[in-house]
Amino acid sequence: MKELDPSTISLSTPSKSFAYEKISRDIEGCNDIEVLKDALRCYVKLYFKQQETMSFIGLPSISDGDDGDS
Repeated sequence: MKELDPSTISLSTPSKSFAYEKISRDIEGCNDIEVLKDALRCYVKLYFKQQETMSFIGLPSISDGDDGDS
């Protein structure tokens, strides 16, 4: 798996940056690996659902074209 570095992703609005920092601190304080795994699975699934919804309403997707569905 590729190394992921959240510091390479910039957020444009202060409210999103603040919300990210709060969630980031919650994650840092969590010692239950199962809770962290479930949270990650939810975020991945929500990201994919967002892509499906954007496609459904006709907005361009931010993907490399290889979504594994072919």
